[in-house]
Formats: sequence, structure tokens, C-alpha cells
Amino acid sequence: MQIIPELLAHWPWPRAINPLYQEVSEEANHWFKSFKLFTPESQHAIDRGDSSRIAAMALPHGSREHLRSCMDYMHVLFTIDEYTDKQPPPTVRALVDSCIAMMYHEDSYDQGTSGCPTLFDDFFAQFWQSAKQLASTVAEYLNGTYLEAEGMASDEELRYERYLQVRMGSIRVRGCHAFCGLPSSIPDAVFEDSLFVDLTACPDHSSAQYQDIISYHREHATSIAKFNAITVIMDQLRKTYADAVEWLTGRIIYGAPRRLPSSAVREDVLELLDLMGNLRAANYYWSFKSGRYFGFRGEETRKTHRCPMAPVQPRDWQLRGE
Repeated sequence: MQIIPELLAHWPWPRAINPLYQEVSEEANHWFKSFKLFTPESQHAIDRGDSSRIAAMALPHGSREHLRSCMDYMHVLFTIDEYTDKQPPPTVRALVDSCIAMMYHEDSYDQGTSGCPTLFDDFFAQFWQSAKQLASTVAEYLNGTYLEAEGMASDEELRYERYLQVRMGSIRVRGCHAFCGLPSSIPDAVFEDSLFVDLTACPDHSSAQYQDIISYHREHATSIAKFNAITVIMDQLRKTYADAVEWLTGRIIYGAPRRLPSSAVREDVLELLDLMGNLRAANYYWSFKSGRYFGFRGEETRKTHRCPMAPVQPRDWQLRGE
């Protein structure tokens, strides 16, 4: 039985969704599917994951333009995730280098020599034309994906501290704030405030940890749970599954800080803090509302905190539509 502890009982940002979700997601999904990146069976499974929903939950007050860009961004990251799962490090490195070359050397980039599927090249290139403000975030995600592939392929036991360091680079919701037009009026001193640094880092650290608790069900069933905090803790600390969940849960920050930085009296800083807090709520609630992790049992799992552990099943990794 999979255990899902209550992780947002005292989180002050409630579940919300952008009212334009349905309308804009239809457009974004149509664009995504037009590339035929996956087989029909794989595309059906990806549709159930509803990556557009997490964008709409992350930007509940975002404009139509920002929401559409964020949905495209999520489609790209989930596609990278699917294309690199169970792939050897050299294959992942080729895809990562190809994407980074498109980002930073688009004028000289030659698709014919990239080693990546042409469909994927076209897909990423179109996205990149409208998302250049995300260069560092996307590059970090790509490199984090490669490091995960190395960890999956290695025979060495992965230490939790190193695992978390790598995992921080592959958090999908991290770049959502770039689509909101953050206030340029926030001075550098605000970002250097130690309390502010801790507060804004909290959603990233906590998201990485509780996402592994949630995704363990799916990853265990498809034999890709090696690079998951639960597996790392069980191996390193010789704990049972239940004890590993309890140990990890004890390291997740549940509530809002007792005090805010003095700079938070500024309206623009409060706007940024509100965004960061909402990202954590969006990622958590999407995990149950979509069908990616629990199928049709998501809401039941969220309420009961229990879900039958799916048996290990072989997965068809020939999912590309090329």
C-alpha cells in the first residue's frame, strides 16, 4: 500500500485554477499533438497527465498570453522527461546538447547533425522562439535530466544529499514564474535577504521531496524508481518503504514561515512571494487531479492518503511517433 501523507494541511495558498484553462489548453494541446511526437497509445497516457492543468494552477491569475506560454513550456519539459526515461546517458547527453545548441547558437544549429529526432527538433525550436527568457532555467533542467540518467545507469549507491542536489535541477514548476512578468522594481537587496532566500527556496526543496513520495507509485511500477528519494533513503539508511516515507516527510516544510522578510511590506515583493507559494500548491493538487500518478483514483488518494501499490509491469519504451 502506498502512503501519501498530508503535505499541505497548513499551507496558506489554496487550490486555484486559471478561468481560461479550458480554452487555452485546447489550443496548446492541439499545437503539441501536431508534431506527432508519440505513438497513439503513449499520447493517450500523456493526455491523461494533463500538463496544461499544472500551468493553469500555477498561474491562476495569469494573462492568456502568459498561460499559453506556460502550457507550451510544460509540454516541452514533460516531452523531454518521456524521451529520456530509460535512455543511456550518451543518448540523453545528445538530446540535451542539441537543445542547448538550439538555445544559444540557433543561427548555426544544424538539425541534420543533432542526432535527435527531426520531429523533436522542430517541436523544441518552435517553443524556443517564444521562451527565450527561460534560457538558464531550461538549461538547468536539461543538465539535471542528464545527471539523473547518469545516476540511473550507475552501479554506485547514491547518497541522499547528492541526490537532492541533482534533483533540484529537474523541478518542472520552477520556470513558471518567468511567464508572469515579475516586477522589475524589486531591488537586489531583497533577493539577498537570507530569510527571503529560504522562503523562495522552500517550494523547490519541498516540491522535490513530496513529488518523489507521490511519484514513487508510478516509478516503481515502471521500474524507474532508482532515482527517487524513497529508493535512495531505503538503500542508504536501510529503511523499509513506510519508514522511508516517514523520514522524508519529516524533512518537508509544511507551513508558511512565522515571519516574513522586512522587505515583504512592498507590494511587488508580496506578489513574488504569493507566486512562489502558489507554485507549491499547484504542483501538489495537480498530482492528484491529473491521471499521471494515480489514474482515476487521484482525488480518492488525496483524501484517504492511501493507494494500492501497482505491480511492476514492463513498459513499452518505443513511445516515439517518429
